[in-house]
Amino acid sequence: MQLEEQVNALLASYSKLIDNAIGKIVPQEFDMRSLLSYLGEPKYEYELIAVNEGITKPFWDLITRGGKRWRPALMLLTYQALGGKLEEVIEYAAIPEIIHNATLIVDDVEDNSQMRRNKPCIHKIYGVDIAINAGNTLYYLPILHILKNVEEGKRCRILQAYVRQMTYLSIGQAMDIAWHRGLVGEISENQYLQMCAFKTGSVSKFAVELACIFADADAKTTAALSDFGETVGVAFQIQDDLLNLIGEEAKYGKEVGGDITEGKRTLMVVYALRNLPADERERLKQILDKHTTDKREIEEAISLIKKSGAIEYAQKVARRLMLESWSRADEVLPPSDAKNNLRLLAEYLIERSR
Repeated sequence: MQLEEQVNALLASYSKLIDNAIGKIVPQEFDMRSLLSYLGEPKYEYELIAVNEGITKPFWDLITRGGKRWRPALMLLTYQALGGKLEEVIEYAAIPEIIHNATLIVDDVEDNSQMRRNKPCIHKIYGVDIAINAGNTLYYLPILHILKNVEEGKRCRILQAYVRQMTYLSIGQAMDIAWHRGLVGEISENQYLQMCAFKTGSVSKFAVELACIFADADAKTTAALSDFGETVGVAFQIQDDLLNLIGEEAKYGKEVGGDITEGKRTLMVVYALRNLPADERERLKQILDKHTTDKREIEEAISLIKKSGAIEYAQKVARRLMLESWSRADEVLPPSDAKNNLRLLAEYLIERSR
């Protein structure tokens, strides 16, 4: 069986369990009992329709479109590789997936994106106001679940990790936005990688930290595995940026070339701007700064990026980062099927076609 088929089968085996767990934290529709369990008795009176129309409906619209669910799978595999049992933590594996989808809703507003998972973005259907508020609410519902259900010692560590990683995520997003708005001059490769570590690596790192906290892993193990989780996110982002340039739109689920319109400074752009001849470098920068929707200009920019050798370079960087990070994780994990599946998941995320 090919790697992509093998990992897709693995993810599918977790998917239903994860979706059921998501529903326990964010029900498809709040009733009065579930709302009271989170918010307590109202001072005046709750109104359920508004809550469901403004939060659960747009969230479940996005969730039911699909998604790989690799972040909760990463948590579950890590916990199993540390000797734990799936049923002990399955409900908490939903948390990284809820957070991730909340960030997608808000990011799509910030980026003025049009498509997400082959359908219009949430803000295009429900409005910018509902999208932003729903996304922000979904950052915090999982925390209420933790406060209600996790014993005090672990709860404190989880909340510390959550606040830290969500702060990093927001700073990473600030970097990305400032760059594609032209507020900063040239950026370095390491600055791009740091942005990815914050923006995309934070949720996957948090997923692994959750597993380590629940498994009572020691400091050395936690450090090695958390680094692996973060690097998985960085490598995933590099591959996502690559697919935005060279992927098949039907598989990718978003607009191919959308990063050119947004003027994003991806690893490929950073490399191309450093290695193209001066006139081509200026032309690429001009197209990016225009935020063009002209297909010919987008294709021209992609052609320049390809000409620079940036595609091949980015693929090598993603693989190198993953191999280095896995070598550290490999040292602290005993042999197991879960460990083997972790490695396969990491390999898949830098070779996937969607």
